[in-house]
Amino acid sequence: MLDIVIAVDGSENALEAVRHALKLCSANAQIRLHLLNVQPPLPLAVSKFVNHHVIRAFQQEEGQKSLTAARALLDQEKIPYEWYIAVGDVADAIVSYAKDKHCEQILMGTRGLSSLPSLLLGSIATRVLHLAEVPVTLIPRKRRK
Repeated sequence: MLDIVIAVDGSENALEAVRHALKLCSANAQIRLHLLNVQPPLPLAVSKFVNHHVIRAFQQEEGQKSLTAARALLDQEKIPYEWYIAVGDVADAIVSYAKDKHCEQILMGTRGLSSLPSLLLGSIATRVLHLAEVPVTLIPRKRRK
């Protein structure tokens, strides 16, 4: 079984990565998908005034919102998957999840920049590429006419 983690942040760019995974699944039934959303930790000052359980519930709710469209695409195609919401540094969490779940590949959407700015990857993608011990595939956003 080939395990692939897809970093999902609720953006159209992330959905392109999910669409790419759908193509992979249609060509290989031995793929298991893992949707991962990473919520940023709230500033320490917030945790002094807001209960930990309230913060965690908020992060879970925001993560669910970010995963909704990706889950709908996979559900529509009847593709099985696991999903998880992590809290922490995004790049570290993606790489850590991939390692913990023994994923052999990481899929991520790109920001869809054009021309010269596209040569500079986003800081999260750059860090994932640097930290990952498995192949990282960056999926560009398709240009809509």
